[in-house]
Amino acid sequence: MLSVLSWISLFDIGIGNGLRNKLAENLKNYDSLKTRKYVSSAYIMLTIIVMILMIVTVSLFSLVNWKSFFKVEANFSDNLTIVMNISIICMCVSFVMEICKSVYLALQKNHITNLMGLVQQALMLFSVVILKKYTNGNLVFVAIAYGISNLVVELFFTLKLFKYNRDFIPKVKYFSREEAKDTTGLGIQFFIIQIAAMILYATDNIIITQICGPVQVTPYTTANKLFSMITAVFSIMIAPYWSAITVRKVAGDISGIKKAEKKMLRLWKMATIGCIFLIIVFKPVVHIWLQRDMTFQPGLIPLMAVYAIVYMWNAVYSQIGNGLSLMKVSVIIAIIQSLVNVIASIFFGAILGMKSVGVLLGTVIAMLVSSIVMPIYIKKYLSKI
Repeated sequence: MLSVLSWISLFDIGIGNGLRNKLAENLKNYDSLKTRKYVSSAYIMLTIIVMILMIVTVSLFSLVNWKSFFKVEANFSDNLTIVMNISIICMCVSFVMEICKSVYLALQKNHITNLMGLVQQALMLFSVVILKKYTNGNLVFVAIAYGISNLVVELFFTLKLFKYNRDFIPKVKYFSREEAKDTTGLGIQFFIIQIAAMILYATDNIIITQICGPVQVTPYTTANKLFSMITAVFSIMIAPYWSAITVRKVAGDISGIKKAEKKMLRLWKMATIGCIFLIIVFKPVVHIWLQRDMTFQPGLIPLMAVYAIVYMWNAVYSQIGNGLSLMKVSVIIAIIQSLVNVIASIFFGAILGMKSVGVLLGTVIAMLVSSIVMPIYIKKYLSKI
């Protein structure tokens, strides 16, 4: 269900990322009126998109047989249609509320967005514990708790942002077609990349479910979650470089961009060592975590480490490419990767019978396109400035 909802979460048309880059560019020579126009235009455009999205998805979700889609037993008691509709409504409202994250990121206040994520996860965990104690585990209550946890945190930090700088308070009178076009134009390119990334990273569970059945998803996601601990920490550490590179680009500080690249690659080397170490201690860690042993398909654990290492390498050059607004090449690469991923995952997983390992191998092969092309392209781009 979370995989399906992650697909819907991309439908802000990349406006948040577009706003992030435009605000970061505006920081060099701060223009209060331009800031107000960018922020107000982003809020208004996204609100319109969200209203349309909410009506369309709720209507379509009511027509889907979710029990069949998720391959759950026919006697499963929870109404999955209600669960999905509650989730999508909360997510749509969250689209607008989380614009504050893009503003914080543009201001290079990444610690605040990290804190938001931490508080949201803590509230979700607290909600699940309470629901487990006082309810029968109905997914409807879980969906409500999940949605409210996000919205409460986003509302608090949005109000805090408005108090910090009144230029970030959206007003209809500051809506500008020009600023909306700039933000949305850049955002649409981010959106295409997000869709392609979703196909690359979020379809593995769906493909494994269709090829091997839902039982095989558990070992795969367990391995993925453990290695994701390293990639998550790495992503947090390199996140500030995106907007910092945008600011350096505006200032013409090419040496600063190259220094940022070297710093991120040093972090990548450290994270790579962490992945290798995790391969060695993986099974004992799983036993301690789950309080039981789990059987993994041969080759899955080391291949998941390779996946994490390649993912982090790509993340380094994604930060640089996004910061430099090199969207055209990124869009082309993202589309190629998504197509290669689906074809290769099905080929290795189903046709060659490699199951979940084959699906993961297909994803890794697809990721190598970006691993090779982006560093070369960025190097040539910086040499021409």
